[in-house]
Amino acid sequence: MTRPGSCARIRQSWQLTELVNTLLSASAREVVRHWISCQKFLDADNEPTLLPISSPGEAGFTSLVGHVNRELAPTVIFNELLRKGIVEQNDSGCLLLRRSAYVPGLPYQGDSVSIAEDDTSYGNSPRRRLNDC
Repeated sequence: MTRPGSCARIRQSWQLTELVNTLLSASAREVVRHWISCQKFLDADNEPTLLPISSPGEAGFTSLVGHVNRELAPTVIFNELLRKGIVEQNDSGCLLLRRSAYVPGLPYQGDSVSIAEDDTSYGNSPRRRLNDC
């Protein structure tokens, strides 16, 4: 479980793919979700950064797992992500979150659904939503 206030989150610009939702355990999914939504683990373009596996600094994989849940073993999560092809380890020992793990999210538009109205319809009843076309 994520500690409140532990990381500045961005406005849902990324979301997990069905592949991640299907393949990973709940704990591993939460780690990936945190990686794509926490400003600390994103670069200047809001892309997930390369993470050193073990780093004394704040922006390593061990730190990421600790932000999600201190009870999780980083090695177990790392092995699951690597085994299932969600991350790659480069020559310098950093982890790269594969692009197949996340997709652009829909921008937040509030809680209401917009319904287009057509003045020429009978009784001025609402039409299909614009995104249903």
